[in-house]
Amino acid sequence: MSKTIIFQKSLLVSGIMCFNGCGNTLQGLLHTCINDCIEKKILPADARLIIDAEPSGLGIHRLTISIESEKNDFIPIKNFDSIIFAKIKEDIIFEIIDDQNEKENKPNDNKNWINILVNLISMGAVLALTFAFPPSIVLTIGLTALTFFSTAFTSREYLFAFFRNFRTKNFANMATTISLGWFLSMAHTLFHAMSMPLASSFSMIFMNFMMPTMLITCINSMDEIKRVIIEKSKKIQLKGIKTLFPQMSETYRCHQLTQLELELLSEKINHLLSSKKQILSETDLQLKKEEDVAHLLFIQELLNTKEISEEKRNLLREGMLIEVNAGECFPVDCILIKGNTVIDASLLTGEPHQTKQLWQHIPSGAINLGKKVTVYAEKNSYNSTVNTLLFRSNRAKESPTIKEEVPKFAYLYTTLVIIGLLAAIFTPIGLGIATIPLVIQNIIGILFSVCPCTIAIAHQLPQLISIHHRNHKGIQLRDDSLITPQSDEIHTVVFDKTGTLTTGNSIVESSDIPINSSLWQRIYLLEKTYGKEHPLAKAIQKYYEVTINNPPLFDEINECTVDPENRGLSAQVQGRIIQIGSVDYLRGSGISLPEPEKSKIEQGFSAVCVAEDGIYKGVIYVKHEVRKGIIEALTRLRREGKKIIMLTGDNLLSAKGFNKHMGSIFNEEDIHAGQTPQNKESFLRKIMGTEEHSPKGVWFVGDGLNDAPCCRLVSEKGGLSCAMDSNDKSAFFTDITLNGSLDYLFEHNKLNHSLQQNITQNKGILIYSTIAFLAFIISFSIAGVAVSPLIPMTIMLSTTLFVLFNSYRTQLNIDSALDKEISWPKKLLSSNLSIGLLLTASTLLISSVLVATIATGGLALPILAFTAGTAIGFSSACTLSAISLLGVFTGILSTSLLSEQSTQPASEDHSSSISMDDFGLPEPVDTKAAWEKTNDFFLSRTYKSQETPQLGSEPILDQESFSNSCL
Repeated sequence: MSKTIIFQKSLLVSGIMCFNGCGNTLQGLLHTCINDCIEKKILPADARLIIDAEPSGLGIHRLTISIESEKNDFIPIKNFDSIIFAKIKEDIIFEIIDDQNEKENKPNDNKNWINILVNLISMGAVLALTFAFPPSIVLTIGLTALTFFSTAFTSREYLFAFFRNFRTKNFANMATTISLGWFLSMAHTLFHAMSMPLASSFSMIFMNFMMPTMLITCINSMDEIKRVIIEKSKKIQLKGIKTLFPQMSETYRCHQLTQLELELLSEKINHLLSSKKQILSETDLQLKKEEDVAHLLFIQELLNTKEISEEKRNLLREGMLIEVNAGECFPVDCILIKGNTVIDASLLTGEPHQTKQLWQHIPSGAINLGKKVTVYAEKNSYNSTVNTLLFRSNRAKESPTIKEEVPKFAYLYTTLVIIGLLAAIFTPIGLGIATIPLVIQNIIGILFSVCPCTIAIAHQLPQLISIHHRNHKGIQLRDDSLITPQSDEIHTVVFDKTGTLTTGNSIVESSDIPINSSLWQRIYLLEKTYGKEHPLAKAIQKYYEVTINNPPLFDEINECTVDPENRGLSAQVQGRIIQIGSVDYLRGSGISLPEPEKSKIEQGFSAVCVAEDGIYKGVIYVKHEVRKGIIEALTRLRREGKKIIMLTGDNLLSAKGFNKHMGSIFNEEDIHAGQTPQNKESFLRKIMGTEEHSPKGVWFVGDGLNDAPCCRLVSEKGGLSCAMDSNDKSAFFTDITLNGSLDYLFEHNKLNHSLQQNITQNKGILIYSTIAFLAFIISFSIAGVAVSPLIPMTIMLSTTLFVLFNSYRTQLNIDSALDKEISWPKKLLSSNLSIGLLLTASTLLISSVLVATIATGGLALPILAFTAGTAIGFSSACTLSAISLLGVFTGILSTSLLSEQSTQPASEDHSSSISMDDFGLPEPVDTKAAWEKTNDFFLSRTYKSQETPQLGSEPILDQESFSNSCL
């Protein structure tokens, strides 16, 4: 009887920490929920729950919940889907993210552009109306209304947030600053509209109606810049299982079995597997074999007679018979019951090739490198190896609770603004020159010089530029918490070897076998058929394909045999017995061969020896590539007193050999070989749990999905985890994704400290502008004149420009740190000297204006008035000095821009690699040790076994094959 999906929904769940705890709890809750629905007659009695999960974001999993039934006469109750879904959400104790609500509430990407457009239209309308109509009360009311409604609309989010602050009593945010600025600007506009209803001058039009709109436009522009930069600088987000396992198909061909057949199949499979583990007498063994034959025949009958249909991956469950094609991922943990193959489980275990024969276990996520096979599903997709790993890797991050404190700058800046406002009111009163227009003009001047937009720029823009420009340099940060300086410096860096220190690529350096010989054809065929993706096999394949364009016409390969110690392999290729492997492998086969070249071995090359029909024919030298700059970076880490540790799944001899060829950079006690992903996680947990060093000073660098649990562990303990490249599978779970180089390790904390210094300088510029205007109020009051509207406008614009430039220096600092070749003008601009020139010039100009105004009784800026008295002469000297400093700054800036245009930036291939022979080794490598390493390169090499079927000769489930696999 066919099964029918009667319910299927997906939802996002966060807060899951691991599979064994949270994952199993979640599964138990869902089963309880379904059982309750069965008892209440909402679901049929045979309803079966199917759960699938995949990462949807950092710390977030998407659960797909399906319910199937064989009852074709089931009639759902009214609102069936809604009732079931509500029940599920009610019973799950984890946080559920309303995906639909998230989509509905997602901010409109065009919102800021709409606001900017409205503001521009409003300013254009103000200008058009001003020139089109003569001054009148009606015009003033219209312009006031237009300014009020347009700015209220474009700043609505801040205004709404400000009113919500009254409920939360939290006013220390940008909504308060911007809203107060809007209210005061509108108060200024209303005051002038009532006191001078006939707006006759352009300055009044500009200050009353255009300036408030310009301020909000600047804020909207900053919001758009922030949105774009954050969007571009987001760390890679998980887009589902296909992102991590592109070979995972959406559907698989499955044999259609009834529930009874599934139960019988499970019983017989378990019986067959248990019989392999039993030690029986000869009589019992014969009886057991007869029982096995009956079970095998039952399974064979299912395979031959049952209809095959496509099933979605998330609906696969325990007990199903599934076909997996060549190149596809195994979707569930399974047992091979038809065919033999080779799998690539490197993402899960770090092992690139494993031969799999009948009745052997295959983990989900492994890639089928052989022909099509049939497997028996041991588990459903939810309980699979892949899902267990992803639950552990993508678990919700534990963050310590941080008490929010109002920054000291807020108190200082607020105090200065209040002092400025008091000075604007009481200084004229104290000097006896107070008038309402003068006081109002002073107050408005303070408000303009404060400029909420500049405050937003000062705090947020440096951070956004820092995240975005690091991203531009290939450095991706998980979130903005990583731009905060660490109090703990790096003291330990732990590296996974394969794919991190090395590229996994190898190339043929030379060979004494003629490339155009028929022997090379046979070598190529053997490596292409059985070597697959192994680095040595890939190097040989690539060398042949690049050199010889014509593929072999005759590709018969038979009787492939793998050395038990994985040192090499042999097979009958085109009628000849070909043996490929290490020196020890060929000598162990009774083949005499000469010693390979000592110079080649000392350079770290692997000698792949070849024999044909029992006679030695030659050697292929393969060199192994390490990542560009790795040796220099490791040397620098050691020189700076950092402890470097290497973790690898290779055996100890291979790991030590690799270390020797890099100049023995790692201490032998810091080389940990034979490490499984679980061993690596335990090791990191141990070193981060010691009291000797802070865990925050530990960094881990890995590349594969099998490194993901280590990455998350290090992050949770306060350290930092890194992926070498954005293409690495571990990049989805790390704090930082590097650009293929370790250079950023040395600059991360320096750049963060530089960023914080930059923000502090921006705060200082804001305080400086407030003090400057306070000085203008006092000085102009002493001179008995009102502060001209040009003064606060000039202060506001110059402060904004200074803050913008200083924020831009964040980008220059990153260039200076990460670019090996940077022009001296650009380096000078990135230093504090550049902003120092601007502030010094500004101070001199302000001093010149203040002194001249007090001396003359009116606004003045003398340049060449050295004969008009000491005060005016001093003022002129200040002006000339300021102009000179601005000229120096302009010259540096122009030179930097010209040098950028005249030189094409050298493109950097961050993922490129170089061979180890490009680096000089400090001392000759011991030949014997090199031989051990050369032989040891074959120890991880796994090929298809002798039982791998020939083309057209697929094995069947007979008693003999099963007995052989058991014995």
